[in-house]
This record gives sequence, structure tokens and C-alpha cells, in this order.
Amino acid sequence: MRSIGSIALLFVVVFSVVGAAQCGCGVPEPANCYLAFKTTETIAFKLIAPVDYFEMHGTTVSPRIFGWRAETWDGNVVRTVMFPGEPRSRLEIMEWDLYGEDGVIVAPGEYRIVVMSTDGEVSYPVRIVEVCRTCCGCFCGYAALACDVPCCIPFGELYLDLWVGETRRCSGLTINLHFVFECATTP
Repeated sequence: MRSIGSIALLFVVVFSVVGAAQCGCGVPEPANCYLAFKTTETIAFKLIAPVDYFEMHGTTVSPRIFGWRAETWDGNVVRTVMFPGEPRSRLEIMEWDLYGEDGVIVAPGEYRIVVMSTDGEVSYPVRIVEVCRTCCGCFCGYAALACDVPCCIPFGELYLDLWVGETRRCSGLTINLHFVFECATTP
């Protein structure tokens, strides 16, 4: 009787392990292509509809944008921006300041920027690297991993164009001085 119980337990354990392996549970694999940005930079981006997009889809109507979101590589949304009213032109330039919904700069790691358009969602993977602290967690020199591995531009499909928007200092303290000179003419 004990051997039947042991066999049944072994049977359950084996099927549990096999089932977990097949469901894709665990940590998602890192992106094989991405653009790297430093924690002191903002990410500016826009939706691109190349000429071949219009030819492939047999349309002359340009897609419009509802909003965008930034999410971790495993799909947790860290920031969402929805445009009020009507969808905006695909020529709209958007910018993520790397702050999450909680008002704190996101941790270094792999993220995905997703633009929600009238023709579906378009995403691009990004890697955020720490530059203000010399050691990030247990690994020092994480900023050395700031090399880009750009994704291929898909033929006939929408894609995102990303670039550095602004750069801020590590200290967080910025002083801006604005001077206005007015010239007056004398009669």
C-alpha cells in the first residue's frame, strides 16, 4: 500500500514539473534586440508608418494613436498615458521620463514601450541602465551594458522610432535661469 502511495506521489510530481515546463512559467527570456537608455535620460519616440505599410495594407489612411504604456519585460505595466478625446496623429512625439505611476524612476532592467494605435499595438524593447550609482545591486559596472542591439525594421508594418529626449543630472538638482531682454526704441 505504501508503494502505491509513493508511486502516485511520484506520478503527481513528475506531471507537475512537466506541466510547469510547458506553460512557459518562469522568467521570460531577455529581448534579443533593444535600445539602451541611461537612468538619466528620457526616451522620446514616435510611431512610424513607412510607405510599404500603406502598400501592404492597401490603405491611404494613416493610423492614429490612443496612448502608450511602458511595461516590464514580464508584462507588468509601470506607466500608462492615454490621450483624452480623439486619437492623435501618428506624427505625435511622445516621451517617457522613466518614471513609473508611483512617481519614482523605474529600476534598471528590460522594459517594453507599447504604442496603442487604431491598427493595433506596436512595441519596442528597451534596456534601462544605471549610471548614477557605481554599483547597482550586486553587480558593479552595469552601465557598461549600455550597448544597443537594434531591432530590424519590419517590412510593411508599423514600428517605433526611439531616441534620447533629454538628459538630467544624477543629483536631481537643476537650476534654470531665464533672461528676457526687451529692446525699446527711443523717439
